[in-house]
Amino acid sequence: MKILFLCKASTKTGLGHLIRSRSLANQFYKQQPNINIDFKIIGESLVARLMSEVSYSYTVYESEAALDGLENYDVCFFDMISISDFFFDQVAAQTKLKVSISPIFNKMSAVDIFFNRTKYHNLSESELPTYVHSSLDYTIIQDACKKIKTSIYEDNLELDQFPIAVCMGGGDAANKTLNFLKSLKKCKVPATFWVMLGEGYKHSYDELISEIKKNSDHEIILAKANKSMWQILKNCILAILPGGITTYEAAYAGLPTLNLLENENAYFLIKELEEQKVCLYNGKINPENIESVNATIERLYHNRKELLMMHINSKQLIPNESARNIYDKCAEILKEKISRANMS
Repeated sequence: MKILFLCKASTKTGLGHLIRSRSLANQFYKQQPNINIDFKIIGESLVARLMSEVSYSYTVYESEAALDGLENYDVCFFDMISISDFFFDQVAAQTKLKVSISPIFNKMSAVDIFFNRTKYHNLSESELPTYVHSSLDYTIIQDACKKIKTSIYEDNLELDQFPIAVCMGGGDAANKTLNFLKSLKKCKVPATFWVMLGEGYKHSYDELISEIKKNSDHEIILAKANKSMWQILKNCILAILPGGITTYEAAYAGLPTLNLLENENAYFLIKELEEQKVCLYNGKINPENIESVNATIERLYHNRKELLMMHINSKQLIPNESARNIYDKCAEILKEKISRANMS
């Protein structure tokens, strides 16, 4: 099978689409012996750092207009929020099967299949493609994310100094990291805050360091991490996140999360995880809700059983078979399409 992965990634729009597509492509490459992967990224040159160890070809383009070298493909996986009509039609003309793995995509009704990591979406019937596969069975987890042993999590829960991660995404264009850091300094229980800075973080490190120097009650550690991110997260008892793919990876690993969203209309993206009691939701990212995070941490510090139950609830919640599930469904539907085309 010849597959095109087409995604967009930048410090402004985020790097999550690239991480998800790369994770799926990596697993396809390992699992499927007769596969040909062409990976194309529309974004900034820095995103090439995130592709440094892949075993298939990839190219980074600064814009849709710059993209060239399109061939004929069996399947194209789109992972982006929007694409121009002209460019989508170009790709569609050379692809037998069009697939979206992004839950928000302006061409959703024009693709053949939508794979969604949760049963919830915000699309009307007219916006949905012919095939929709929507459940936790299609949650794409990167290989670096491993399940946390309960014995290790319990040991971390017993620490006097709570290890808590703060991760606002690979780009964090709005510098939410700094806003959280200013607020978390006021937390009234002892904690070690691991502040995760992604490849796309372009703001002043001096500002972050200045905030740390003003603090005498907590340990605050700045960590620029990509491949090693889960080496840090697996030793934490809670992660503060803006929703997105890391929230699902944490639910897979067994790390409880506290989520604040840029847009409350995106709540459907984490609703199922909150219902399953593996994550908490503190509302939209604004000064008031950022301040409220301290009260939540203080409550959890004195009620550690709640965190342990969130960890336990994650057991067996998200399987690690998404790549195989997605590949098999694509192969099945592709076969149907080719058969119908031959009959007509």
